[in-house]
Amino acid sequence: MTRVNLADIRQRYSNSEERLPRHAAAVLVPLVEQDGEVYLLFQVRAKTLRSQPGEIAFPGGRIDGGETPKAAAVRETIEELNVTSSDIELIGTLDPLVTPNRSIIYPYLGILHTTDFEPSVAEVDHVFFVALRELMDSSPIKGDMEWRIRPGKEVPTDRMANREAYLDRTYTVTEHFYEHGDYLIWGLTAKILRQFLSQLTRD
Repeated sequence: MTRVNLADIRQRYSNSEERLPRHAAAVLVPLVEQDGEVYLLFQVRAKTLRSQPGEIAFPGGRIDGGETPKAAAVRETIEELNVTSSDIELIGTLDPLVTPNRSIIYPYLGILHTTDFEPSVAEVDHVFFVALRELMDSSPIKGDMEWRIRPGKEVPTDRMANREAYLDRTYTVTEHFYEHGDYLIWGLTAKILRQFLSQLTRD
């Protein structure tokens, strides 16, 4: 029989630190001002990417080991838009989002003090801008999406309490879809956008 004691456990975890989830990511919600009008910048992901090709997103990506979410949001924006750190002014944070696969996305709000973008062709197909007032006045399409959970054969469902609730469970999530010309903004990008817009219009 394996013997353990609290002193050994205390020693093992004496240097442990809080860690971000393995697949944590950070994004920047980028604001740009042109001719007195405030715009949001969106990216269309390169069609050659293995993950979410052609989808609309904010600049961002995985957080590297030892990197803070804020630093990751800035670094990814620099890499994807080919701007400099001095072009980016972080002005706030939004609430983190948990994705369907239990990862976490940390969104930051920032101002881009440049309009000279040459996006990385490896990651970005192109960018487009939407006036913030247009988004604030818009009424997104609402639709329900279903996520289904089905346990694998190895799961001992016969021994689980309340097992009927997990044999074929479906979650219904209301998604919001924002239209701009031929573009349709939805998914996690729309969730972040909706959070930002609701904060702006909150009394």
